[in-house]
Amino acid sequence: MGIQYQPYYAHVPDQAHYYGQPQPYYYPPPHPGQKPVPRYHKEQRGSGTKWCLRCVCCCCCCFLLFILCLVGAMAFFILYYNPQKPNYDVKEFAVKSFNLNDNTLETDFKVSVEADNPNDKISILYEKGSMFDVSYQGTRICSGSGPEFQQPTKNVTMLNISLEGKNDLNSNVKDSFIEDQKNGKIPLDIHIYVPIKFALENSKSKIIDVMMKCYIEVDSLKRDKKSKILNKICHYKVNF
Repeated sequence: MGIQYQPYYAHVPDQAHYYGQPQPYYYPPPHPGQKPVPRYHKEQRGSGTKWCLRCVCCCCCCFLLFILCLVGAMAFFILYYNPQKPNYDVKEFAVKSFNLNDNTLETDFKVSVEADNPNDKISILYEKGSMFDVSYQGTRICSGSGPEFQQPTKNVTMLNISLEGKNDLNSNVKDSFIEDQKNGKIPLDIHIYVPIKFALENSKSKIIDVMMKCYIEVDSLKRDKKSKILNKICHYKVNF
C-alpha cells in the first residue's frame, strides 16, 4: 500500500499581511526527520530560466534583423549605383630637360597618365598628397605630384605630370645608363600613388588609395623630345 498522509492543517490569522519575501509552504507535509523543501524555490528557478531564454531569443532576433537591414542596404547600393573601380594607364613619356654632368643627373620629365572613370552615378575626387616618381635600377631620378580636381561621371581625363629631380649616380649606375642610352633601350620604373574619394550625390566616401607601378622601356632620353615607349607593363590596385 502507498504512504498514508495525515491531514494537514495550517492556521491562518484573520488579518494576515506579508511584506518582503513570501512565506514558504510545504505540501505534502514532511515526514519526521525529513528536511522540508519550500515550493516557491522551484517556481523561482523556473521563472529565471524562462527569462534568460527570452533575453537570448530577443538578442538573436535583433542581431538577425540588423544583418538583414545591412544586406538590404548593400544590395540597394550595388544595384542602384553599380560601383566600378577607375582605370589608369601610362600613355606618354616626354623629356623636357636631361643633363648628365660627371655623376650628377638633372632631369625634367613629363608623364601622361590616363584616368578613366566608368561610373554612371559616381564622380571621383582626387585629393592632395599624390606622388609620382621615376627610378632607374632602383635609384630615384625625379618625382612630382598630381593635381587636385573632381572627375565627373563617365569621363576620361589625361593627367600631365611634371617630374623633376637632381641626383648623384654611382659609377656603376652611370655606366649602365650610358650603355642603355647607346643601345636605344632604357628601362624605367614609374611609381604612382593617388588618394581619391568617391562622391555619391551629397555624400563622400573615405579616402581610397590608388597605387600603380609601371615598367617601361624607352628608346632615348633626349631634351625636348617625346620618348617612344618600346615596352610597357603596368599593374595597379585600388584599396577600398
